[in-house]
Amino acid sequence: MQTHRLAHLLSGTPPLSFPAQTSETAETADAAGGAVRHAAWSGQVRAVVERLARVPAPAPLTSVSLGTSVSDGLHREQLELDSPVRGRFRATLLRPADAAPGPAVLVLGGKNARLEQLTGQTPPDHADRNVAEHLARAGFTTLAFAYGLHGGFDPEALDGRDEGALLAHAFALRGHSLLGALAGDALGALDVLRAHPLVDADRVGLFGHSLGGAVALHTALLARRTVPLCVASHLGTYAALFTRLLTGFEGAALPGILEYADLPDLFGALAPAPLQLQYGTADRFLDADDARTAAGTVERAYAASGAEQRLEVLELPMGHGTEVSRAAAFFTRVLTAPAAPPEAAPDTVPDTLPVTAPVPAQRVSFDAEARRTVCERVDAALVSGVLTQGPQVARFEELSRAWTGTPGAAVNSGTGALEIALRILDVAGRTVLVPVNTFFATAAAAERAGARARFVDLELDGLGMAPDGLRAALDRYPDTAAVVPVHIGGIVSPALHEVLALCRDRGIPVLEDAAHAFGSTLDGHPAGSLGQFGAFSFFPTKVATSAEGGLLTCADPDDLERVRLWRDHGRSAPGSTLHDRPGGNWRMSEVHAAVGTVDLERFGAILTARRALAARYDELLAGVPGQRPHVVPAGSESNFYKYLLYLDDGVDRASLKRRLRERHGVALAGEVYDHLLCDQPFFAASRAAGDGTEHDFPRARWFARHHIALPLYPSLTEGEQLRVAAALRSELR
Repeated sequence: MQTHRLAHLLSGTPPLSFPAQTSETAETADAAGGAVRHAAWSGQVRAVVERLARVPAPAPLTSVSLGTSVSDGLHREQLELDSPVRGRFRATLLRPADAAPGPAVLVLGGKNARLEQLTGQTPPDHADRNVAEHLARAGFTTLAFAYGLHGGFDPEALDGRDEGALLAHAFALRGHSLLGALAGDALGALDVLRAHPLVDADRVGLFGHSLGGAVALHTALLARRTVPLCVASHLGTYAALFTRLLTGFEGAALPGILEYADLPDLFGALAPAPLQLQYGTADRFLDADDARTAAGTVERAYAASGAEQRLEVLELPMGHGTEVSRAAAFFTRVLTAPAAPPEAAPDTVPDTLPVTAPVPAQRVSFDAEARRTVCERVDAALVSGVLTQGPQVARFEELSRAWTGTPGAAVNSGTGALEIALRILDVAGRTVLVPVNTFFATAAAAERAGARARFVDLELDGLGMAPDGLRAALDRYPDTAAVVPVHIGGIVSPALHEVLALCRDRGIPVLEDAAHAFGSTLDGHPAGSLGQFGAFSFFPTKVATSAEGGLLTCADPDDLERVRLWRDHGRSAPGSTLHDRPGGNWRMSEVHAAVGTVDLERFGAILTARRALAARYDELLAGVPGQRPHVVPAGSESNFYKYLLYLDDGVDRASLKRRLRERHGVALAGEVYDHLLCDQPFFAASRAAGDGTEHDFPRARWFARHHIALPLYPSLTEGEQLRVAAALRSELR
């Protein structure tokens, strides 16, 4: 009965399986579109592998040399690698005795391979077992390490059971996998190998046989840079390996992977990395027809990516082994060419860099552990049946306070936060003053609250509301009910002090639009804590996100209680069925709060990363002609929601953005903002009617015409920053 159930579980097509080629798709396929679709599919597959593998956050392995020797023309170095997760394990590094710095290969043997056999220290039990020695004699530095699958348990207690299988089951008890643990070790070993003084860090490959093939495959999928890969005797479909052939090993597959993708899909997701697959027609652990079908899937995936020339599939007359000479030839071909320039490169910016993957304007990134935590919190909400205004929302509010310095109520959006505050301030029928250079929602919230939005010019030092412009507007509009300064680009302008003083003297409340400024400060005071209210956005593009969401902070406990009532349809009291104000559905859901709490728990690291990236841009852009960065004024500590540059007069911004995108693969972030509110169609009609919005706003217009915003997000690499700076130098010189 259970075997029937198992067969049923393993049947069917996983949702991420690479689609079979048909004559219709072959006729309509185009190379560029196929590459884009493959990249999106590959990203989905890699994300699933990352989540299921549960490899701990990368921590460098320490390496201690236990001694070296030279014999038969090879230099052998015995190492002890120390992992903060795994502990200590043995490794051996081999290289030709007279080798100069050059390419290297991390060698991952099969389940029964011993380190001494892989490296030729003891005679191998199979002629091709000593792969590391063979590759070293072919001119490569090699590193192999002990898996630790043998000798960890009492042999008498084992009573003949397979130690590796028991380890795999033990890992599963905590939701982890043996394969994920081995891939984590291999990722650390790759770093050790790249750091060796006789290794060119940009020319390192992976070899894996049998179980080692599974480890190598998953290591390559998890690696942050492309790794050439040779895999022997590990090809087929999981259904054939685990049910029909009964040769699958628990440690060679990720638990749950077949819910998403099959083994050939994982290989196909490696494209465009160079890949050689070897399988034997006499391999008793594989089925030749099944392996051949799997190879066809890999070939289609590589063809779709445009990298078919980087794939080599070898069907060989061998058993469960390796054709070492073919592996050596593969690595010679893909690793001995001149190395490309390193990604995280020099302090000087070259004129151009080769275009590889595009640098997007924005990249929202939740790693596997963060995604898992979000899923667990959403699951807890679904189990409880409390899907809004529950414990996740309360936790979100608690975590936010560490960065706002003021209590707040979570709401559905930053726009909702603005409107609630303006309704509490009873602005209907009167004027609300907002900067002319801000997002439409700032003014639209005032209009929806029944007020007339009128505009004030900005000051160019901190990009805040100009005090002189505010003074004139207050005189022009004596019915002003509220003033809404905006912290553009994450900068809380020192001019805010004068804005607050002007409003205080006239008894006018201040609502800070801090949608850009979560985590920013002015003279040590958090954004959102200086006015009567502070409105924040947690839209995906912001420095912290809940997917959709907002927060309204207020120091007065009575105001905070009013916010909670307004956001819940204007109830007269919590839980009441009576309503005494025209509130709305401005609540944040538990699902959005689950995302937000995870992001807020890591926000300290996010903020540190953004500031470090901004400092790196400062260095890279020094001397690049045609531009100057905006300097954050003294006293203001920005979260660098935007990294802003001013273009010299005569530089066509639209043309520059197009050239950066088309020639260099660099997309700029959106401006803040390129259209003034007075020019938006909704407000332009009022202006034409002659209602007093005719002020020209010269500083805001200059800013709107001259600035650009560079890509800046925590997952931006130094190499990507270098490409951005090089692209600007190329186009602006």
